[in-house]
Amino acid sequence: MTIASTQSKIQYIGNGSTSTFAIPFMFLDTDDIEVTRVFNGVETRLTISTDYTLSGAGEQMGGTCTFSTPPGTDEHIVIRRNPSLVQEVDYLENDAFPASTHENALDKLTMICQTLSERLDRTVSFRVSSAVTGVEFPEPAPGEVLTWNDTGDNFVNKTPVSERDIMLPLAVAQGGTGAKNTANAQINLGFGIPARALASAFDTPSGLAALDAEPADTAILKKDLPDLLQAVFGDEAQLHVGTDLSSLNVERNHILWTLTADSLFSDVSLPFEGTYVFHIYPNGHNLTMAGGTTYKRSTTLPQPNPDAEELRITLEYFNGRKTLISLINVRD
Repeated sequence: MTIASTQSKIQYIGNGSTSTFAIPFMFLDTDDIEVTRVFNGVETRLTISTDYTLSGAGEQMGGTCTFSTPPGTDEHIVIRRNPSLVQEVDYLENDAFPASTHENALDKLTMICQTLSERLDRTVSFRVSSAVTGVEFPEPAPGEVLTWNDTGDNFVNKTPVSERDIMLPLAVAQGGTGAKNTANAQINLGFGIPARALASAFDTPSGLAALDAEPADTAILKKDLPDLLQAVFGDEAQLHVGTDLSSLNVERNHILWTLTADSLFSDVSLPFEGTYVFHIYPNGHNLTMAGGTTYKRSTTLPQPNPDAEELRITLEYFNGRKTLISLINVRD
């Protein structure tokens, strides 16, 4: 007989009442069939005679699998042909050619090839046009994840920032900084020398020194802050008024917010992925950071200080997640 079909596996969903399921492909022996129950993501290999029985071995149209207990609702049943990888036909010299035995052996070889093909169909592979070769997996490491190395030609184990978190550094094109330290992050984001110096300033004198500017009245510098931010960061700051961020329609990456009362750094809708900097002037008012899961943040970030001259908060938005990158209490 011939093996005209390439099918070697079939799946069913139980309903709590049906116990007999068709096997629409040929199998030579009952030991060649493997039956697996899948429930809640857990696969359980079933045992013949105990959990099920088979009929139709050697029939070209296949056979049936009958369960001792009907599979329950939401239970997936996988029936596949998985013959042993051995050749058991022995030809005797000078004996008549055993056509039927020979054909069965060829059938089994074909079935083995189909089984291997089914396994390969479930593996990850490179495109046909790929020139990548020699890729190897490192040994598993507890708490680490598999990712490409820095040259993109092999896999390495890396430690994620935390559970369910992304791998860092995140590329600029993906809304990150593409760097592992502050200096390189600022360079990758296009900050010039004055901008990098100003971003690192913790008080007004150091900020003025970074800009090589010493106005007679520092209030002049504050008054003209939107123009200053535009010159330093390359984008005019967006002004916000209110006691929280619920009414803020973000249009730029830099937001200037002067508090007139105790306020809440609440959830804010962001138009696109990337990095946002909030320049907040507390004027002695308390700023409370939204709790819960609104923002992902490190436990090492300081609390906003109402006595600070400026609260500089950097927020990164990527893949639907908002992360507080830094919070700096800038003092006079």
